[in-house]
Amino acid sequence: MEEALILVVLSPSFDYDSLPKVQKIPGVQEANLIYGAYDMYVTLKTESMKEIRSAVLAIREMPGVQSTLTCNVINE
Repeated sequence: MEEALILVVLSPSFDYDSLPKVQKIPGVQEANLIYGAYDMYVTLKTESMKEIRSAVLAIREMPGVQSTLTCNVINE
């Protein structure tokens, strides 16, 4: 099982109704808007890194997403 935390910077014109679309991406366990240097965090849990990559690319392609930072979780 692979896990990652994705931190997302959104444009000021981001449509907050798009949050449920992020929550429906395969592998997304949780997605919430936050205050600070980043505007959203997304937790992913998938079977492979390939699926993590697919989810991150789906997030990056959403309108209003300016940048992402992917933090892989180390499970030992």
